[in-house]
Amino acid sequence: MATLQAVQYSMNGEPLQKQKLGKDYSGLVTYPVNEKTGEAVYPTGKEWYIFKLANSNKQGGVRLSNIDDVLNPKTKRVERIRILSGVDSVWLKDQKDLPREYERTNWMELRFYRGNKVLRVSKNNPTLLEYMRLSNNNIGNPFRIVEKGSRHQFFEYDSSMAEKEQFEREEFELDMALLAKGAKPQEMRKHAAFLGIRLVNDMGEPKSDDGMRREYVIYAKRNPEYFGKTIKNTLLIEVSWMVRKGIADGFIEIGREPQKAFWAQGGGYIGTYPQGENVHEYLTNLAMTNSEEGIQFKENLKKVLT
Repeated sequence: MATLQAVQYSMNGEPLQKQKLGKDYSGLVTYPVNEKTGEAVYPTGKEWYIFKLANSNKQGGVRLSNIDDVLNPKTKRVERIRILSGVDSVWLKDQKDLPREYERTNWMELRFYRGNKVLRVSKNNPTLLEYMRLSNNNIGNPFRIVEKGSRHQFFEYDSSMAEKEQFEREEFELDMALLAKGAKPQEMRKHAAFLGIRLVNDMGEPKSDDGMRREYVIYAKRNPEYFGKTIKNTLLIEVSWMVRKGIADGFIEIGREPQKAFWAQGGGYIGTYPQGENVHEYLTNLAMTNSEEGIQFKENLKKVLT
């Protein structure tokens, strides 16, 4: 029999990786799975539990269906849940003996009111709480069956967690800004060029160290993850800088034939880059490969620049 994790993967793909989500998902509660029981472990100890719309463009005015087909972690099968007033089980199989009239008159409306992105659920309403946590629209649900194009995604929200994540995010931004502030001028310029920051001002003159550092620090604060990731890759930055310098100093010709790069002054052919691809990125990637062509190109580049 397939394990629960295998069933989850076949339906959902890789588990939710919270670190890849943006600021709109700050405070998102993900439910760990108990290895022994295979069931999710939910937060406890609160008077109210908050669920928040995931779409930052939606300001409430959303109605959720009170029926869903979800993965039951106990049976490892997809089963139907339904929320009705006065019924203490969400599983439809436990509601099969209810009269039709009772179902019609106790239909529960699940609604994020217009102008309000949150829905509060009391601890005294455990059935509704269970429904919200089992819903496929809950992106923190580890057993969620992903529905493409779902418009009403939400997540359980924890304000203390959101505050902690905000502090950590701002602390990380500050750390990256301080790293940028303390970088040596030449290293700064090489990394800045790699990041796409212009090295000359509007007058066509090279930017001063202070002018360069100002933009470098601003970039670090606004894009801390990418800044922190790339500043450690010194080999890639150095190769990118050599390629940029080789083109700027005229050692590499990129206009002799369309989409082809050559060594200058009648030198040999380097390579053909795909239409729409940046030649600088293509040559950098070429120099970073372990292919015979890539190794030879990088060695020749070092020779002409020294």
